[in-house]
Amino acid sequence: MADDAPLKLYHAFVDQDPAAAISVIEQARASGVTQAHLFDALFVPSMGLLGGAWASGEIDEVAFTQAAVVAEQVTSFVTPPSASADTGVVVLIGCMHKDHHAVGKNVAAAALKEAGHRVLDLGVDVRPEEFLEKVEETSARLVVVCAELLSTAREAGRVRDMLTSAGHTDVVILVSGGPFDADPELAKSAGANGIVHGAESALRLVARVADDRAGRAEA
Repeated sequence: MADDAPLKLYHAFVDQDPAAAISVIEQARASGVTQAHLFDALFVPSMGLLGGAWASGEIDEVAFTQAAVVAEQVTSFVTPPSASADTGVVVLIGCMHKDHHAVGKNVAAAALKEAGHRVLDLGVDVRPEEFLEKVEETSARLVVVCAELLSTAREAGRVRDMLTSAGHTDVVILVSGGPFDADPELAKSAGANGIVHGAESALRLVARVADDRAGRAEA
């Protein structure tokens, strides 16, 4: 894959050109990047450029949101392939209240579904009490909280606080989003057990949690 591929994909997003974005993805695939690695090798860096441009003021919130829409339109082209047998692991995933940037969430959710996990996607603008309600409804013990804005990332700790107050201290919380990538201390302050950095990261972390719980159950 060409070194400037993530930059080209970033420009396609900002230019609101899905066809150009797909062309960059297909060129990366033709160069030898496998479907399983497209998200982490190409998509994540381009989204990092997008987030950095917005944070630095190079693009405004409107341009960022419009670019994110294009990114979401092409996520199916970078989603890891091949569904697996049902693992029985229930994963709740959603974007924090007042956060509507769903690209990372959608790709992580798709990857986890393809791996055979039972994913309940709560969507965007999810209040902490909604995470709690779904944990109690489904008995899920793994929650992925997504936040792409610094303001919403700082509120992610409310999910842990609410679960702890309700007695769900055994629930594993993973966080995902640019602010957590840039500052891991945000994840610690939110009471998170780990940070999802991309599709493969989500798969590794969830598999690790599932294996750990299975080992304790056997013991």
